[in-house]
Amino acid sequence: MIELIIVLSITDKAALGAVRCLPGLKAAEKEAFIWVRGIPMDETIDLRIRQLPGLHTYTLDEDGNLFPPRGLTPVGKLQSMNWAPVSDYIKVTLPVSALPGKINRQMAVQLVPSQQLQKGNALLTDLTAWKAYGETAPLVRLQQTRFAVSEENKVLVMGDLLPALPGKEYVLLNDLLIPCGYEFDPPVISSLIASQFSPDNDSILLFDIDSTWEEIPKDAFVQSTRSAIRLTKGGNDG
Repeated sequence: MIELIIVLSITDKAALGAVRCLPGLKAAEKEAFIWVRGIPMDETIDLRIRQLPGLHTYTLDEDGNLFPPRGLTPVGKLQSMNWAPVSDYIKVTLPVSALPGKINRQMAVQLVPSQQLQKGNALLTDLTAWKAYGETAPLVRLQQTRFAVSEENKVLVMGDLLPALPGKEYVLLNDLLIPCGYEFDPPVISSLIASQFSPDNDSILLFDIDSTWEEIPKDAFVQSTRSAIRLTKGGNDG
């Protein structure tokens, strides 16, 4: 099988984060370069691969010969290298929150403005507004949400029909909540963060635009009912 080889500068190593989840890709370092292989030529090449900042591109035949794109004469042989799956070559490491629901750890990810229209799946508001809403909201709307309350009297409401209350809306991606109007750079990193941060799928990570975050256990959420809202006590209540 003929495959594509892409050569990058080692200074562009971080760019491989965009293709870390693609199957079959392998990477190896040689001097000041990173070689990437495992890209079949018999199918459509993923756009994320095409966008890599490659310095050189070759096709590789079954005998290990390197050809320039659309070239018929080999320009060399693929040297022996220590190949590793790109998913292992590019690691994603996250700090672990010491106390569930406590803020503010910084991780090496970046949020950037999104060009896509996003519908909020969660709303961060305050307890006073939430209690007032709970007294008059139609039951059909309450039944489609659940909520959790912090010691600082902040309320995180999740559901498809969010209340029209002052606060900040978030989009849910792989158990990660990020502010509406933003996305991860690169976007594919969300699945990597989720798999390493909560392998047991028992928590939600709430991000701010500066990449600080807090971990919220899923069992901290309760179904929104009038009685549940009325009985909720804030951090300043006796």
